[in-house]
Amino acid sequence: MLNILAARFRYVSIFFLTLTVVLLFPFEKEADAETYYHVTLKAFLDPRDHSAVEWAWITLVEIPKRSAFPDEAALAERYGGSLRGSVLAFVRASAWRSRHRYAIEKRCKDRPAEMEISWEESMAERVYAMGGLDNPNRPDEINFGFTTRRILMENGRWFDPESRTYVAVGPVRMEGDAAEEIRGEFNLRPVNYLDPLKHYSFCGKRWVEQYRSAFNHFHLHDEFLDGDNDIFNQTVGKKHVVYRIVRSASRDHPYWEQQRM
Repeated sequence: MLNILAARFRYVSIFFLTLTVVLLFPFEKEADAETYYHVTLKAFLDPRDHSAVEWAWITLVEIPKRSAFPDEAALAERYGGSLRGSVLAFVRASAWRSRHRYAIEKRCKDRPAEMEISWEESMAERVYAMGGLDNPNRPDEINFGFTTRRILMENGRWFDPESRTYVAVGPVRMEGDAAEEIRGEFNLRPVNYLDPLKHYSFCGKRWVEQYRSAFNHFHLHDEFLDGDNDIFNQTVGKKHVVYRIVRSASRDHPYWEQQRM
């Protein structure tokens, strides 16, 4: 009988000890969980042709600013303050553009003529972007943008895209075709396609320049409404971009390299 009572006492003791730990540390699991932001964007390049588009897919992860900027956080604490908000660190990104060809009217030797402009379909594996939750009083507000400035990586380290060697392949000359002249500089951009060429043909001459993505230096500011974890919106103005942002505990982008919202 004493053995049974002792066993029951041990069981009750373990139960209350477990309950105490749960009550004292109720947010331990949530604190360890990471929050990811999966961005999908579609840019329309030609108002006359909706098949001329670019797509981009980006995954970011939320990191407290005090971890991203430890020196600044220490300085703030020294004066009795704190560094609030979060940085959306870079996890991975890619982009794709469709093939497109169009013409604009110009004059060649004082006669009406057309300049033909085109580019080929291509993927971009070097895409650089970052974001932030900069308003601690409105944690559902999000800033996002493409950039070539230093970006915070998911491992907590800062990376300078311009530190990586950028090599652009010039136009390939086919036998029997006229050579294309290379004009302008080819530099690292926020979105760098494997085929970086934009082709021109006008007045008996052919040349190429570096293709500049519609996403270059594109930024947006939006907010998750009513506790929702999904934003679907578009921009108006010079650039027509439709975008979707999904907030999730999963690291997997739900629309990775899929051309659909």
